[in-house]
Amino acid sequence: MTDAELSPDAIRAFVDSMPRGYRYVFSERGIRDHASLALRRGGAIARVGQFHAARDLGAAPLCVVADDRPGLLAFISAALVMERLDVVHAEAYTRRRDDASLEAVDIFWVRDLRATHVEELSQGRLQSLEDALGRLLRGEVSVAEASAAAAVSRPPTGAYEASVRFLGQDDGALSTLEVQTVDRAGLLLALAHALFARGVQIVRCEVHTVRDAVRDRFEIQEVDGSPISAARRLEIQVAVLDAIDPVRPR
Repeated sequence: MTDAELSPDAIRAFVDSMPRGYRYVFSERGIRDHASLALRRGGAIARVGQFHAARDLGAAPLCVVADDRPGLLAFISAALVMERLDVVHAEAYTRRRDDASLEAVDIFWVRDLRATHVEELSQGRLQSLEDALGRLLRGEVSVAEASAAAAVSRPPTGAYEASVRFLGQDDGALSTLEVQTVDRAGLLLALAHALFARGVQIVRCEVHTVRDAVRDRFEIQEVDGSPISAARRLEIQVAVLDAIDPVRPR
C-alpha cells in the first residue's frame, strides 16, 4: 500500500487506534507516514521508515512498527546501535489493530555516528536497520551480542550526576521511572535492556537529549501486567544505575 492509496478512513482508523495524545503531537503529513508504514507492514516482523517531522531536533526522524512484546525497546535500541545510530529523542506508542493484537509504533530522532552532519537515511541504510531488527526479534542474535559487536561506549570519566527515581502517583498499573544523566551512544539500549532483564515491561516512554543532558521517562509495569510493587522499586533503580555506569560506586 502506497501513501497515495491511503484513504481518509484508513488514516482516521489508524489515529483512533493510537493513544489519545498522539494526534496532538505529530503533523497531518507525519501521521500519514506513520499510518502508511503500519498498514504496509502486513505480516512482516517489523517495518522501518522515515517520516515527515514538523519538529526540527537536529536529527533524522525514524518510525519503527512491530508487534508489541516485552523487551521490544531493547531490541530496537540494539538494532540502532548495530547500525551506528544514536537516539536523540524517542516516543513509544502502542495501538490495538483490527485483529485485537497490540502493535508498537515507536518514533525516534537519530543521528548517524558515521556522518559529520544530519542527513536522511538512505533506503539501503533503512533496509539494513530493518534486517538487523529482524535478526534480533527472531533470536538469531542477542541484545548482549549486538552491544558487544557494536562496542557500546562507556560512561564519561570524571564527576557527573545520575538520578533514577519513581515519580508521583502511579497511573493504575503503570509507574513512571525518570532517568537523568549525561548522554552517550548506546545509553537507551543499556537502560531498556536493564529494565527487560529485571522482568519489567516498558509501556510508553519519552527520551529527551539536550546537549549532553538526558532526561528519559519510562512508564512501566511487570511483564504480566501487574503494578510495580514498592519492594521492587529499589531493585529496579539499582539495576538502572548499574546500567548507566556499572563501575561507579553507589
